Parts: sequence; C-alpha cells; structure tokens
Amino acid sequence: MEEQRSNAGQGLGIAGLVLGIMAIIMGIIPCTFYLGILLGIMGIVLAVVALIQANRGFGRKGLIIAALICSSIGFVFASVWVFVISNSGVQHVIEQVMREKGFGGRDRFEHMDWDADTTRGFEDDTTSWSDQPSDMTDMTDSLKNLEGDEQ
Repeated sequence: MEEQRSNAGQGLGIAGLVLGIMAIIMGIIPCTFYLGILLGIMGIVLAVVALIQANRGFGRKGLIIAALICSSIGFVFASVWVFVISNSGVQHVIEQVMREKGFGGRDRFEHMDWDADTTRGFEDDTTSWSDQPSDMTDMTDSLKNLEGDEQ
C-alpha cells in the first residue's frame, strides 16, 4: 500500500525559499548584510517548521530542503561580511601583515632623506592671513562681531 502525499509544509517552504533567495542577495551586498542575516534566520526557521510539518503529514520535502539550503547560504554570506567588517576580523590581519611587510606605521618615512627635491612643493605655501581675500576678512570680522569680540 502506497502512502499518500500531501501538501503539508509547502506554504512555509515557499516562504522560506523566498526569504533564502533574498538572504543570498542581501548577504552578498556589503551594505545590507544585517538584513541578510535577519532574512536568513527567518528563512531557516520557516524551513525547519515546514520540514517538521512535511514529516508529520507525509508531504514533499524537495522544496523545503532547497529553502533550508538557500537560507543557510544567505546567512553564511552575510555572516562573512560581519567578520570582514568587524574590528577583530580581517582588519587586524591586514594591519599585522602590513606591519610585518613594512607598509605601515610611523617609521615608514624615517628612512627617507628630506632634501630640497622632496620638499619642493612646500616652499610656495607662504600665504599669510593678511594675503587672504577681503571676503574672508569681512567674514571673520562678522564672526567676531557676532561673538562680541569687536575690534
């Protein structure tokens, strides 16, 4: 005697699949990974509940398993972004590699010889406050008047 198949859990399975697909999309985009985590968790919960219903009601499980897989993948993608962006994650590893390879830190410029060629563009920057345009002077006078520091 063959068991009859029902549609138990199919509605929740479809909802879980939609949430899983959205979790993958939101999990890939760096700005929306928090939404990807939320959608992934909701999709996993719906897929698990649908799977329990399908087991009890002898329903089909293919769509529900696909929903569980998509939701899990979306959750993992979003979680990877959390790890990448967090301070203790990849940023620490990058800083350590840069320090070891000599790319970072203040001692980076200590070995340079600051001769005339290096500082060539800086000697022209000798503009004083009195050389500023009259609009700037008028604005500072207005600000001083507003503050009560009249000249």
